[in-house]
Amino acid sequence: MYDVLFAPSRGKYVGKKPKVECLLCAIRDKNPDVWTRRIYEDKNVMVIMNIFPYSPGHVQVVPSRHVEDLKELHDDELEYTLDFVQRTTGFVKKIMEPEGFNIGINLGKSGASISHLHVQIVPRYKKIPEIEQEEIHKIYLENVALLKNKIEIGETKKNCECFKKNKYVLKKNPFVYVYEKPYNRGHVAVSPLKHVNDINQLSTSELLSLFKEVINAKNAVENIYHPVGFNIGMNIGKIPNSSEHLQLHIVPRYEPETGFMEVIADTRVVVESLEQSYEKIKAEY
Repeated sequence: MYDVLFAPSRGKYVGKKPKVECLLCAIRDKNPDVWTRRIYEDKNVMVIMNIFPYSPGHVQVVPSRHVEDLKELHDDELEYTLDFVQRTTGFVKKIMEPEGFNIGINLGKSGASISHLHVQIVPRYKKIPEIEQEEIHKIYLENVALLKNKIEIGETKKNCECFKKNKYVLKKNPFVYVYEKPYNRGHVAVSPLKHVNDINQLSTSELLSLFKEVINAKNAVENIYHPVGFNIGMNIGKIPNSSEHLQLHIVPRYEPETGFMEVIADTRVVVESLEQSYEKIKAEY
């Protein structure tokens, strides 16, 4: 059975929204009509709390320049943003002590009600902590100096054989492959050559290289399937659907999608075989 995350605060999200062209640009520009819980900002990035969180401590890392796709970021902007994704994940982990994280990006019509690119960092818990967002914000601000510290990279295995038996490998360094339990046709994943299970076991330059391959894979899938959007993300720690070897999922989204099998039978219907997906994407790669 699928995992359930009860997030009552998200119900307010469907209510009245500020009348601004871009909510995140308005937050960046300190528009008085838009309220937020700001944690950190500089000229390139801001870190804010999601005011309608999936779980306590849910934060977002937002590049300051308005872009709507990863491929629109210059390499230095992407590297800087990813550096703060690493820092922020470590920051939240130290303060909130979750079991793990869902880290994700929604592009296009894939749940992205705000077009301005942003990275969601959702801490996951065995037991949801009973603490108000205002109190978490106060603790975050008291410890914001931690965000200014670069992540220390620990020792990791350089190589492994995790994907040796994978029949649908598109590229080997980094590993790019058709995911064998796809959410949709065209679902691919990217993994580093090094055996790691957390983005904070990679240097920022390694993470940049990994995300540049994510962009390549996403572009290939987009050229073939023409989806309405993408969910891009990873699951880290002792939480559902996490893996021993880090996986960045690139999931194309289509209209329409959900039918009674997904809702009633907890069975995802994929209208293309893995072999068909592999042959199509391999030709594009």
